[in-house]
Amino acid sequence: MGLVLAATAIGFTAWDALFGAEGPPAIEVKLIEVTPTAHGYVAQVEAFNHGGEPAAQVQIEGVLSIKGAQQTSGFTIDYVAEGSKASGGLVFERDPRAGELMLRATGFADAS
Repeated sequence: MGLVLAATAIGFTAWDALFGAEGPPAIEVKLIEVTPTAHGYVAQVEAFNHGGEPAAQVQIEGVLSIKGAQQTSGFTIDYVAEGSKASGGLVFERDPRAGELMLRATGFADAS
């Protein structure tokens, strides 16, 4: 049984080394849910790192546009390993579902 587990672990490590993603962090940000609160609206977002390296201090930004007016909100994720995700919330005065919400990662620090 131990041999099977060890061989499986070695196999996964070898597979990742040969066929895993390469290059710098590539952060994709997507909206998960909008929740109304007593002080506005929280847009819960998820950041997924498609790149081949981890990222630290990932800055996430959301820009909400409703009828020509814009509001920006942001937060920082401490660490996102390659192939993993992290989540957080952006706070807006108006409902993000009523306008256009643009989400993006604006920067990160080298975590390797």
